[in-house]
Amino acid sequence: MSDHLDRDAAGALIVGFDGTTAPDDLRRAVAGGLGAVILFTRNVADAEQVAALTASLRAERPDLVIAIDHEGGEFSHLAPANPWPLASPRILGDLDDVDLTRASARDAAATLASLGIDLMLAPSVDVNSNPANPIISTRSFGATADLVSRHGVAFVEGVHEAGIAACPKHFPGHGDVSVDSHLDLPRVDRSIEQVTEVELAPFKATIAAGADVVMSAHVVFSAYDDQPATLSRRLLTGLLREELGFTGVITTDALEMQAITKNQSIEDAAVASVRAGADLAMIAIGTADPRALTARMVDAVTNGSLDAERVADAAARVRALAATLQTRTRQPGLDGAPIREVATRVVASQTLPALGGAPYVVDLTQGLHPAWNPYFSGLPEIFGRIAPGSDGVVLRGEHRMLEGAGTQSEGAIAFAAEAAAGRPLVIAVQDAVRTPWMREALTTLLQNRGEDTVVLCTGIPEDRALVPEGVTTGTTSGRNLIVLEAIARALTRGGS
Repeated sequence: MSDHLDRDAAGALIVGFDGTTAPDDLRRAVAGGLGAVILFTRNVADAEQVAALTASLRAERPDLVIAIDHEGGEFSHLAPANPWPLASPRILGDLDDVDLTRASARDAAATLASLGIDLMLAPSVDVNSNPANPIISTRSFGATADLVSRHGVAFVEGVHEAGIAACPKHFPGHGDVSVDSHLDLPRVDRSIEQVTEVELAPFKATIAAGADVVMSAHVVFSAYDDQPATLSRRLLTGLLREELGFTGVITTDALEMQAITKNQSIEDAAVASVRAGADLAMIAIGTADPRALTARMVDAVTNGSLDAERVADAAARVRALAATLQTRTRQPGLDGAPIREVATRVVASQTLPALGGAPYVVDLTQGLHPAWNPYFSGLPEIFGRIAPGSDGVVLRGEHRMLEGAGTQSEGAIAFAAEAAAGRPLVIAVQDAVRTPWMREALTTLLQNRGEDTVVLCTGIPEDRALVPEGVTTGTTSGRNLIVLEAIARALTRGGS
């Protein structure tokens, strides 16, 4: 009985780890029934290494589920192993071609399949209805439920065509928040009717399309419960299971996020999430000790605070998903054709001036995030590669330092403005509508500039409203490398 319970408890866990090879304790956990493993940038060196890593994990147990966050845009955990990064969801939503979205998802998922990864923790089907949202941004297909639903369905279909599993997130919706759940606990005070009309619509649509997994949000929906959705039986079991009829696997978002761990330990949160109805309790980039987490789950069953049948049900759903994945036919990728098509259309959809071959580029961008890192240093790197002689500076976050200048804030902006004098100027902004320092910097940089200046909106396209009339503006609706390279070529054409 104890061995059976231990295996079920382990089967309700999905954990991450450090390094590009599997440590011994993780191998033992996999052999002992661990439900799933999640990969991140820290686990990726190149394609050959990732394929060897996933093969070594499956050598311990063939029915292990291996997952990765792969939403598209600026952040790609697979960057060293994938020359054709996925477009941001917002680009796909702006282009509004569901066939292109489906092809993009299929190509990305086929890449994952070729590396031995079989669960794509995407798409984000959050409706980004609040431009001040600090975490969703271009991870969402757009600002309306209908648009997000259509493209969420197409994305799930594309992932399935490649032969792996899709995971709509973050249930019941992370789009109408002004707090980053990595840092604190957000709250949504919409009525049940409003949540049903906006937030739930894309989940209903993607569940009907056969979503394999749904990821919970660390967000309080006050009309339903005073607990975040991840820990709410009312939301996970009552709403998602019973009302929406979802029969697949429910995974939590990463439990080490501050929205959860400000008030309790990761171990207690893992137990509480499974009690609420989650099938996989996730520890993604925090310290994850599978043995200790399993023991904590078993202790909860022993002391009566967690039902053994709930743990068994969670593990059984994960095993059923693993069994289904083993029967699916994996399809070959399209060799990057979708992202090249996206880049072509983004450039063709707007009129961009020929600035010449050596613009100065000021990249005003959001600060580095605790959960991921961008796969390129910034736009000056891209322009410098496309048009030798270009240079510039990346200014990130609230504490932006100009490297080598020894100055902060206004001094850094003044330094950049002086460096750009007498040269064509590209100013990139990313979600400036929610970033006061960035709006101030944009105003300063545009002073005394002429027609040889372009403002490039690399975050949500709502930033266009901040650009003064008469200033040329371009949009990329995300910071995908292939799209930005195409924009750089368009802007520097005609240069020597």
